[in-house]
Amino acid sequence: MIKDAVLLAVSLVLIAAAVEDMARLRISNIFPLLVVGLYAVWVAVAGWENDIWRNGTVFLGVFALGCGLFAMRWMGGGDIKLMSACALWFDWQGVVPWFVYITVGGGVLALLIIAGRRMVPQSVREDSSVALFAQKGPIPYGVAIALGTIMALYMAGPNPSGIVRLPDFVQGLR
Repeated sequence: MIKDAVLLAVSLVLIAAAVEDMARLRISNIFPLLVVGLYAVWVAVAGWENDIWRNGTVFLGVFALGCGLFAMRWMGGGDIKLMSACALWFDWQGVVPWFVYITVGGGVLALLIIAGRRMVPQSVREDSSVALFAQKGPIPYGVAIALGTIMALYMAGPNPSGIVRLPDFVQGLR
């Protein structure tokens, strides 16, 4: 029950970040902080596991990769912070489906936005304060990060899962 409430809370935080990214093409720092804070609550509720250090390595790897993408101006700083915070929820096995959900979602999102920008009349785009309608503007990738993370949390599951199991190196000794 409490685990479901934590997953619902992180999903709502991610949806709010996606909405802000669509409207302003910015992601406030509060959203990654809330995602990290909710992960701490998740670990307290689900229970500590010995392999949780893997989540930290995924976090650091995604952050390092994101810094490179930010330096090349391929992604925004808010997207990198949100993606790094979301990476903390997954270990080495969970990060692969998470990346797949984000990249496929990002591709579909880009196609939808490009098509949508062409279908919205010029007069509506010029009078709108929504940054999403900017002609040849950037793609709000925070939407793909948020939806991909929500899908991965519910389909692949976070780490720790809350299920008691032996560490991998002990299971191999059997």
